[in-house]
Amino acid sequence: MNMIGYALSMAKRFYDKDTYDHALRVATYIAENPMIDDENMEDCIALGIMHDLWEDTDYPVVPVINNKHFFQCMELLTKPEDMEYENYLTSIKACSHTNPEAYWVKIADIKDHLSEAGTLTEKVREKYVKALPCLL
Repeated sequence: MNMIGYALSMAKRFYDKDTYDHALRVATYIAENPMIDDENMEDCIALGIMHDLWEDTDYPVVPVINNKHFFQCMELLTKPEDMEYENYLTSIKACSHTNPEAYWVKIADIKDHLSEAGTLTEKVREKYVKALPCLL
């Protein structure tokens, strides 16, 4: 099974409908991003689908299909509970040369949160607008 197929099967199994839809939108933003090269696209799309699994579900935190780099990206995308959000984003940006997939997924994640009028409260908007400079 390829990474995208695996990601979709895990997303269907562990996400609720809203989170699943969010993950697919994030994956779509990634697929449409011309700055992501073909070599990294499959992992980026799979990460986009899986980016909330460790943080928001009971999906086990284990290496994924023996892919150490993918596992490192998942670790980067999972915010530790005791870490400030801005520090979390700064850590993603600091690793953007070695783990660009995590960086692109976080950009797509923020884009989706800011694009969804139905869930975009003032608090959510403020959080993500404040977050962007940490990544750019």
